[in-house]
Amino acid sequence: MHHGGWMRLLSLRMPGSLLLQLLLLLFSCEIHATLERGTFVSREEYYRRINADNTNEERLYLENCAQSSDTGHCSLAIDNQIIQEWTQCSSTASETQPWWNAFLETPAYVSKVVIHTAPLPDAAMQSALNQFIIYAGGTACYRHNAAASFSSRSFPCDVFTDFIELSSDRKDAVMSLCEVEVYGKALAFQELENGAAEIALNYCSSSVDWQLNICKHAFDRNFAVFNGEHGKKCLDIPSDKSAEEAWMRAYFKESALVKHVKLFNRMDKCCKNSLNHFTLHINYYKCLDHNDANPFVTKIFNCTRFGQHVQVVSVPGAGLHLCQLQVFGYSTLLRPKELQKYIGCYKDNPKQPDLEQLVSLTFMSISKCHRMCKRLNKLYFGLQNGRLCYCGNKFGRYGEAKEPKACDKRCIYSKSKRCGGHYQNSVYEIIL
Repeated sequence: MHHGGWMRLLSLRMPGSLLLQLLLLLFSCEIHATLERGTFVSREEYYRRINADNTNEERLYLENCAQSSDTGHCSLAIDNQIIQEWTQCSSTASETQPWWNAFLETPAYVSKVVIHTAPLPDAAMQSALNQFIIYAGGTACYRHNAAASFSSRSFPCDVFTDFIELSSDRKDAVMSLCEVEVYGKALAFQELENGAAEIALNYCSSSVDWQLNICKHAFDRNFAVFNGEHGKKCLDIPSDKSAEEAWMRAYFKESALVKHVKLFNRMDKCCKNSLNHFTLHINYYKCLDHNDANPFVTKIFNCTRFGQHVQVVSVPGAGLHLCQLQVFGYSTLLRPKELQKYIGCYKDNPKQPDLEQLVSLTFMSISKCHRMCKRLNKLYFGLQNGRLCYCGNKFGRYGEAKEPKACDKRCIYSKSKRCGGHYQNSVYEIIL
């Protein structure tokens, strides 16, 4: 990451000597990128939550880019020059599912991504940008699918992240980018003056949770190391040479800038070597690869990354035994989240929708629909068929659904929640 971006963020919040010490710590870990799940936050809601006086969106700058192949260098898409001519733009080879990505100078709330392209030199070439997804820190915040190409276009995002990726679904296609612009607000963090604090964890999952909910044993805040003591339980995923990597993931209550992770090993004879070889990830970004023949009781691992969860991943077939996990760093400064009240399941008519404004067709969740309708100053929002979001100031013209399971369709983005049914709206009132 570019040190100037972090310097601007941190210099506002701490004295020079402490700033220098923190900067030395912040860059102790090599940064790698893959995809991860992020947290959607709307523009007005974000500014209210951080109590910002200035709600004007700012240009956020990108660096450290990469792309699937370099026929035109990736940095031409972040050189602050909008020259929409093929030779002045980044481009990949014609390939299957081409991609381009870059890091933000500092973690930020991203409200939108603006993409500028150029006509391909050969009319027979397929544009990868006719069918692509924008990932922000791994969250799919926008899917674009159109027959016609565009010259310049703005795409909404609404997510906390420090990483942007454009990934195409097309085969034999070229991704050409003349400039990628990102807008939003740089994030502030708690306790920068006082050093890293423990980051609150919300829930956990593991590679075998579909069989048995065992990740909770590394999440119960019992910091004893297992040495055969009666009553102490650890996360225990047994070795299986035919299996893929075993993993445990812990989710933060709020997005955070992680400084280090502390692991508590299981030290009895059966399992003490389980953590001799593993990788540590923040939002699937690999911070480090630990390889040491000597087992440890407890150990701190530096892993400076912004994200929403931490993951410990074993080598294939080795299993994973972990008694406890703690995360330390800097929490994002936030105020209370949105509130809504569920009203009920109501019938709809596709020719004359009950809630008058359709605002989204993809990647839907209750929170996302709430934020989009609040942005439009509407009183109610409704979710339909797992993926549609409607907004309006009145509802109920077709009456309430009679069948209790009429609104039982799972949300496309949030599978654990229900988002209406076939021509049936799950209707909510926006309280906050």
